[in-house]
Amino acid sequence: MFNYEFPPIGGGGGWVTYFLGKHFVAAGHQVTLVTSQFEDLPTTEVVEGITIRRVPVWRKNRDVCAVHEMLTYVISSTYYGQSIAKTFQPDVVQVFFGIPSGACAYWLQRIQNLPYVVFLGGRDVPRPNPDPPYYRWLYLLLKPIIRSIWHKAEQVVACSDGLRELALATDPEITINVIPDGLELDRFSRPERACPQASPGIANAEPVRILTIGRLIPRKGFQFLIQAIPKIVSQVRNPFQVDIVGDGPYRAQLQKMVKDLKIEKYVRFSGSVDYADLPDKYRQADIFALCSSAEGMPLVVLEAMGAGLPIVASRVQGIEDLVAVGQNGALVEPGNIEQIADQLTNLINQPDQRRRMGGTSVSRVQQYDWKNIAEAYLRIYQRITQL
Repeated sequence: MFNYEFPPIGGGGGWVTYFLGKHFVAAGHQVTLVTSQFEDLPTTEVVEGITIRRVPVWRKNRDVCAVHEMLTYVISSTYYGQSIAKTFQPDVVQVFFGIPSGACAYWLQRIQNLPYVVFLGGRDVPRPNPDPPYYRWLYLLLKPIIRSIWHKAEQVVACSDGLRELALATDPEITINVIPDGLELDRFSRPERACPQASPGIANAEPVRILTIGRLIPRKGFQFLIQAIPKIVSQVRNPFQVDIVGDGPYRAQLQKMVKDLKIEKYVRFSGSVDYADLPDKYRQADIFALCSSAEGMPLVVLEAMGAGLPIVASRVQGIEDLVAVGQNGALVEPGNIEQIADQLTNLINQPDQRRRMGGTSVSRVQQYDWKNIAEAYLRIYQRITQL
């Protein structure tokens, strides 16, 4: 497997690699991952049975990887990947993100005739009006390379229907399977917890807790959630608090925004939370919000659904597959502060609706167990190795 990010660095794509690799090992397979070296992480270790090989890269930030830093992974993983593959002798190469990891697999296919599968996870797929805007020119430059990587793959897999449609706009001749991301159902489930009952005009002593999780970067849209809070304050009849979990280079600007809007008492910045402690965060929450401008299929929404939370999230690829409007949550247009405020106000004021939508979230998420997702990938690998 190739992925330029793997926990503890990066975001959801690294966790997809972790969970798939873990289940591949549990099914009796041998797995080696080529990923990025960062700070004092060991160059070689075994995690949940996965052999991790970290290759030298230039990367300054744990949470965010710049384009030129990704390029150093392309060069390093291609160079070291050849010798790792000769020693390991894989049957199949799994690539997480066509860019930057696809170049390594493309080269191995050329020189060692190794078949590979490409996972499309989000911004590795060209799109109109990208965030950040300069990606528009980057996509224009990289499209021929992206198409070549997709065409040489034995299979291209998108993690959502919306991402598949977006990829087909770049190359309509490619056959793309859709295999969603998943979650560990047992880890995030919680006992039934009654929502506090509210009487019209009477505020509860216990605040309604709104949770949002992600890397603190502009694309994740935390700024829109923060800007919606003053309107929410003017409309709700119950107290509430927003808990922002995560870290990143945008944190100082978000904290300044909260201070400038004089809404400090409504917002808490919890920073990064170990994955083992995340289930408690979900269980303490009443509503989950994610205001991103782009996604593949966010693990945090799946986890929130597993914990029985109603969802308020952006109408973007991946999220649209998970949130059924009026059933387990609401969708808002990316960056629409008015819609964010209205939908959150509605749920803050209606505990019965929160309870009903949370129950629907649990029902809808059952099919996304990681074991089922891993088996779908293994069926592809079996087909490829039998050709």
